[in-house]
Formats: sequence, structure tokens, C-alpha cells
Amino acid sequence: MEGTGLIQDLAIVLLAAGVAGALCRRFGLSVIVGYLVAGMLVGPFTPPFSFVQDVERIRTLSQVGLVFLMFGIGLGLSLTKLGRLGAPALLATGVGAVLMLVFTRALGVALGWSAAQSLYVSAMLMVSSSAVIAKVIAELNLGHERPAQVALGVTLLEDIVAVVMLTLLGAQAAGGAGGGQLGPVLAGMGAFVTLLVGAGLLMVPRVLRRLEARADPELQTIVVAGLLFLLAVVAARAGYSLALGAFLLGAIVAELPQRAGVERAFAGMRDLFSSVFFVSIGMMLDPRELLPVLPAALGLLVFVVVARATATTLGLVLCGTRPRDARRAGLLLTPLGEFTFIIAQLGVSAAVLPPRFYPLAVGLAILTVLVVPALNRRAEAILALLGRVEPRWIGRALEAYHGWLQAVQARPPRSVAWRLVRGRLPQVAAEALLVTGVMLFTPQLLELLRAQAPAFGLPVRTVELACWGAVGLVALILLFALWRNLAAIALIVAESVGDGGGLPTGVVQRVLRAVLALLLFAWVQAIAPFGPLGVWGWLVVLAGAVAVVAFLSRKLIFWHSEWRASVDAVLTEDPRAAAAARAAEQRGRDLEAWQLSLAEVVVPDGADYAGRTLAQLAIPARLGCTVLEIERNGHVVTALRPDFPVFPGDKLLLLGAPARLVTARGELQQAPAAAPADEEFRGSVLETFTLPAGGFEGRTLAALRLAQRTGVRVVARERQGARVLAPGGAETLVAGDLVLVAGTLAEIGAFRRWLAAGGSAEASA
Repeated sequence: MEGTGLIQDLAIVLLAAGVAGALCRRFGLSVIVGYLVAGMLVGPFTPPFSFVQDVERIRTLSQVGLVFLMFGIGLGLSLTKLGRLGAPALLATGVGAVLMLVFTRALGVALGWSAAQSLYVSAMLMVSSSAVIAKVIAELNLGHERPAQVALGVTLLEDIVAVVMLTLLGAQAAGGAGGGQLGPVLAGMGAFVTLLVGAGLLMVPRVLRRLEARADPELQTIVVAGLLFLLAVVAARAGYSLALGAFLLGAIVAELPQRAGVERAFAGMRDLFSSVFFVSIGMMLDPRELLPVLPAALGLLVFVVVARATATTLGLVLCGTRPRDARRAGLLLTPLGEFTFIIAQLGVSAAVLPPRFYPLAVGLAILTVLVVPALNRRAEAILALLGRVEPRWIGRALEAYHGWLQAVQARPPRSVAWRLVRGRLPQVAAEALLVTGVMLFTPQLLELLRAQAPAFGLPVRTVELACWGAVGLVALILLFALWRNLAAIALIVAESVGDGGGLPTGVVQRVLRAVLALLLFAWVQAIAPFGPLGVWGWLVVLAGAVAVVAFLSRKLIFWHSEWRASVDAVLTEDPRAAAAARAAEQRGRDLEAWQLSLAEVVVPDGADYAGRTLAQLAIPARLGCTVLEIERNGHVVTALRPDFPVFPGDKLLLLGAPARLVTARGELQQAPAAAPADEEFRGSVLETFTLPAGGFEGRTLAALRLAQRTGVRVVARERQGARVLAPGGAETLVAGDLVLVAGTLAEIGAFRRWLAAGGSAEASA
């Protein structure tokens, strides 16, 4: 039957990935390692296990996995989260990436690599695995320590570095979006990203709000998936990678209130297709090639551990992180992950890297995943050893630099003019990039419109004029806003110079405006594609632009303000989130001073203490820890009273000494005993009982506390033909009443035993 071959291949790939991933989880390894091994086993290079019939079709499906994988990474790094990390974290990540490039180039010179090969290898080693780092932090209970939080922030930003490097290398290999020249590629990509994000922030929130109003999650999932693949294809058609478009949509959706629902809807698809992606990477690897490259992989492992720890530590110290915290974060930032495989695959397919580099990259990444958890379990001993071996002047110099930088940051800014200008510079940069993107990528849109024009019976020339007219209007709105910002900057600078230097403010302002106008004109002339329309066509567009400015200048300002307002509404950070971030940072400093730690404990399903109050649990007296807050269903409760009950799924934030926290986690997270056989079906059932005579007669439901004793809820009562639905706590029970109770099979059994014992409290025990 047609198509059964693909289904058979998918079945083999998914089952192999599931088995290998389960084995890796059992031994505490990343599931990515299991997926790669599964790919090697079922791939074409490992007979007799090479069951997959059509490897190319699996690789095509793996591109879907790459799209979902990058979408998930984008969801984890919203634009406001990027803003909360701040310029120091961005700068530290950039410095670390540049240092890794320098270190790798030095290694490449020693090993005889070409400049292009060194660039690809440095890109492979620039980015850590956020999944592995998050797993190590969770296992070592470091989530509330400042070095771990710094490491998580940097690894998220490194994902952006990876996307940029992947895009640059892909564009250079394909000769698109600026060809092989780095400057045009960077400028074009910046314009494309700004254009796509600007349009996305304008349109995607509206689409998702309308879909949410329909209360149809299925339709929302379908539309978001369509947008995901559309933006991925748009990025690929623009000369970049599928990964860039998927990542950008994820970052846009991460800003919206619908993010949680979208993330839940796509979690299964992301896991499914990303496993196919990693298995397909393993299929490209001949296991027989791993053994010859093992010595080189071990040597590179030492280089990666030392170089990445050094680069990230120096980057963090230079940007204000305390030296000890920077070193601890540097140890966490050493594992390599999925981008290492992707970039190695790109380098081999572009014939820049020899084929042996692919198994070398896979082996190196697996080794880092194996080694890094062990290194971080002994992090304190390693740091102590480093402190003994390192020359004292290095430590003193780093501490002195950190103190000087803190003093500089604490100084108030001297120039009021700079504070006013600094707020407008991001707006100028964004508007300039938007105009650049509109001008650079309109010709590609126009090619598509030209191809479709005959189908609608439209002349090609009319389509061209209409397209450029619309584009010109959009560009005109942005240019108008850009000029207003530049004019405001000129005024601020002129007043500052005039007040301080005695120059006439009006003259300085006019000179600055003239210079900025010339620069703006030269820039527009450089980016505008004058060729397609010719002189007369552009004269028509220019005449239309002049008419729009003359008659609709206020409307242009209004449209730009509307766009800015809609974007700001999405990007405006919740003040409570910012306050929480500042409180967490201060809390980290206080914990360090008191030599205390924090730990999160999730109450497991079926815990024997579920339903008990904090007073009954007596956690401070028994375990030596304090419960700071409890998170339940996404809401954090900080005003905890002794009668506050604890239920399954609650997340307790504990404060205490590290040793005490280990004991508390072990006791509170202990798996419950196996459920009895009659609890195979956990859903509630309904059953009717006729109440016999017993000790409960004449007592109210509130006094009987049936839910606490047996777990059932009385949902209806009938007495002498009169029925009461949803009886309240004041309802009494007497012999002969018919009661409809709801509960699980085990809870119904407990209620039956309670009745048989005459309604005594001991019967339900």
C-alpha cells in the first residue's frame, strides 16, 4: 500500500528513540544522547539493524522537528525576559562568544585548520545546552542560587548566538542574503528580524485574541502551526534558515497571555518531531567512525571544559558578576548540545568541514554531557583547588575590578541630555532597521506577486506600482517617525551644547538637522531599489509620498502611534514581575550572608500527608526548615497560617541549611505507596446508599466531616420523597435517608465500611 513505507520508518524511529531515551533517563543521561544512539542503530550504517527504508524522507520530517525545536526555544526566551536579563548579561554572552572564537582560532592555527573551518568549529563550541544545564541545576538543587540563575540567563542568550551563527553560516554557504560578506549578512539579518518581529507583534496578538474569544483550542493550535511553518518558510526564502523564523515566532508568542495554552498544545508535537530530528542526525553517523576520532574528541573535551569555563567566566566578570559566582556559573556552562550537531552537519554539507568532523562533534557533545554533572557535583572542591593554584594577584585584580565597576554603576549619570537621548536611540535603531527590511525584502515579495498576477487578470506593471505604493506608504510612516526622533535628538543636543558652550542653540540645532537630513537621504538612496520601477515609476511614487505628507501628516503620526502603542502593550513588563526579580536578587544576597539555601518541593500525588495543615506537618520542628511560600495552580501564597492545608501538586519553597533541605526533600517527595488494585480507575463514580441506624443520626454534614474521613462527597439526599441537591454543611442525616455520594472506588469502599461500623470515626481509618 502506498505510504506504508514512511509509516513503517516512523514507527521504527519513534520506538527506537523511546527505548533509548528511557534507558538514558534511567542512567541519568540526557535523552538527546539516547536519540543519537537510536539513530546510529537504525540508520543505514549499522547492519543488520538498518531497518529504515527511506532515510531522505526521515530527514525531511526532521526539518519539521527543527522548526518545532526552535519554536520551543523561542517560547522559553521572550523579548521582555531578554530585557530583564539586561545589557550586562547580553554583553557577557557576546564577550564569551568572542573569546571562544579567539581561543578556537588559536587552536585552529596550531592544528592547521583553515579560517573557515575554525569559524565553524568555534560556532560549534560557542553554545551550551540549555536542556542539560537545566537538568543539572535541578538535580543539584541549585535553582535558587545566583550562579545557577546567571548560568540559565546566559544559556538562554547563547541560543540567540547560535541562531545568529547558524543563520550567518547558512547564508554564507548558500551565498544568499548578502552573500559571503559578513557586514551585509549582519545588516540584512538585523533588518529582517526587526521587520518580522515588528509585523508579528502587530498581527499575532490580534489573531490569537480572536481565536481565544472563540474558545476553540483546536482552531488556535492549527492557526499557530500554520503561522509557524509560514514564518519558517519566509525566513528560508529570505536567504536564512528555517530555524530563524520558527525562533522569532516563539519569542513573539512568549510575550502573549496565550503563551501557556500554546505551549501545552505544542509540547507533544515538539517532543515527537524533535526526537525524529535528533534520530535523523544519528542516522548520518557511521558508528565505525566514532572510534578513530575518540582521541581527538577527548582532547577537544579538555579544551572545551577549560576554554568555555574561562571564556564565560571572563565575560561575566567583565560585565559585573562577582568573580566567585562567575566561576561557578562557568562550570555550569560547559555542556554542548543540539546546536553543535546542527552546525557540524551544516559545515560538512557545505564541504567546509571534512566528514570526520561530524562524528567528532557528536562524540564531543556526548562526552560533555557525561562529564559536566560530575564536575558540578565537585564544584566547590574544584574552585578551592583553583584558588590554591591560581596566583593571588589574579584574584585580587578581579575583585578590585568588580569593586570599581560597582562604584561606577552606583554613580548618578552626570548628563541630563544623555538620559533623554538614550531613551530615543533604540527607537531610532528599530525604525531604521524596519525601513531597511521593507526596502531589502520587498523585491522578493514582488516576485511572488508577479507570478500570481496573470491568474487574477492584472497587468504586471499595475501590480508593481500598487506594491511599491503600499511599501512606500509604510516606509513613509516609519521615515516620518524616524525624522521626528532625529529632530528631537538634535534639539536636545543643541540645548545641551548651547547651555554649556555658549553657542547659539538655534544655529546648532539647524546644523545638526541639516547633517542628519543628509545622512538620512544618503541612507535611503543606498537601500532603496530604484531599478525595478525606473525613473518615471519612482517619480509617481515620490509624488504620492509628497501628497500624503502634505495632507495626511497628522494621520501618519496617528498610525505610527497606534503601532507603537500596540507593540508597547505586548512588551510592557508587569511591574510585579520586575519587583519579583529584584526581590529574588536581594534574597540571593541575604541567603549567602546567612549561609542558607532554598529548595522547591512538589507534593507528589497520593502523598500520605496530603490534606494536613502546616501545623500538623510541623516542618520547622521535625525537619529544621521554614516554609516561605506555597504555589498552587499558578498562584503564590505567602501569608501562610498554621491551619493552611497542603495538597498534591502544591510547590513548597523551603528555607534552611543545605543538609536540612536534603533531608526535607527526601521525606516530602517520597513516592507514595502503590495504589490498591481497586484504584485502577481513579475517576469519580456515583453510588446510592440507604443509611442504617447509627451514631451519625441528627448530626450535620459539616460535623461528620465525611470528605476528611472517607474522601466521598454527598451530592444529593432524599427523605420521604423530598430531594435536596448539593446539600450544604447544615444538612442533617437520619436513618432511612437515601444519599448519593461521589468518590473513587477506594473512597466509596471507605464510606461503606464507615456505614457498616455505625458511622464511627475509626471505621474510615
